[in-house]
Amino acid sequence: VAARPCPCPNIERNMSDKEELKDYSQNGAVAKKIASVTPYFPFKGIERFYDIGGFLKHPEIFQLVVDVFVARYQKIGVDAIAGFDARGFILGPPIALALKKPFIMLRKKGKMPNSISGTEYGKEYAGKDVLTIPRGSVKKGDRVLLIDDLVATGGTLSAGIELVKLLGGVVVECSCIVELKFLNARKKLDGLGHKDVPIWALMDESILTLDGLKAKDIDTTDYKDDGEAH
Repeated sequence: VAARPCPCPNIERNMSDKEELKDYSQNGAVAKKIASVTPYFPFKGIERFYDIGGFLKHPEIFQLVVDVFVARYQKIGVDAIAGFDARGFILGPPIALALKKPFIMLRKKGKMPNSISGTEYGKEYAGKDVLTIPRGSVKKGDRVLLIDDLVATGGTLSAGIELVKLLGGVVVECSCIVELKFLNARKKLDGLGHKDVPIWALMDESILTLDGLKAKDIDTTDYKDDGEAH
């Protein structure tokens, strides 16, 4: 008896969708799904300010973000995860919980007791700041993952690397959802003596095409750029 063609195209499509949702490659299927709900706006004087609040509104997409990082760092192996003030505090804890590793807050100076301060650094676009790390949070030889939502110029990343190294830790990787390639954070880190620290991002700006002011499903009534200088 000749085999009949499958009368269930939806099953085949669903299987294909599931396979795509396991594609954790940079700018791959999962990255594109996350990018599709991550808008940009003119904000703080920046023409394209990428808003992770877009995917935070979708629990299933937020879960995908967490899954990507958990899968990657289960394989690589880390002793602790350190997140940058403030969006690193959103991404880091669920990843740390899934990996059953400690989470370390890297906070701006004056915000956290019993902490050690780093040196002043240039923020991503303008101005200066100082980061701090909890005293005793990193032991000599600890493998620490640094995590943030986005890397631009690399100023904030370099400050975090400095603090982890100051306490004797090893920065396994600087990890983020988005890397703005045109700002070349890699060059900055190399120039500051951090050639040993990799940068990994799930996506770059080339696939982030959702204009928040034009998207029909985003309410931007009376929108204005009221952000403080970054």
